[in-house]
This record gives sequence, C-alpha cells and structure tokens, in this order.
Amino acid sequence: MKTTLYVNRDLLNEAMRLAGLKEITETVNLALAEFVRRKRLEKLAASLGSVDLALDDRTLEEIRRDE
Repeated sequence: MKTTLYVNRDLLNEAMRLAGLKEITETVNLALAEFVRRKRLEKLAASLGSVDLALDDRTLEEIRRDE
C-alpha cells in the first residue's frame, strides 16, 4: 500500500543505522512490526497478572546461594 508520511528524518536515519538497513520501507515495516510485537507482549504480561511468592529474606538468600 502506498502512503505519504511525514517522519522525523533524524529518527528515521538513526533507526536505519541501528537496524543496518538502507531502505526506508524496510525500516518503517520493521519498526511497525516491533511496535506490534511489544504491544502484544505487554498485553500478554498484563493478562498473566502477578504472583505473590511470599518469600522472606532468609529464603531469598538461600535461593541466591544455590544459583
């Protein structure tokens, strides 16, 4: 799909450099894919909730020593 975008040229250049890419389309597609991946992970993490392990300091220290 062809779309006209106005993007921050400095951010685009940095993204291209960091990704090792030369094409704008590749860079934008990679950035969009990464954004979607992170949002999906955030949603998954939020749906899992949290676990209360109820560990005291002594138990934590024993676990650390065993590693």
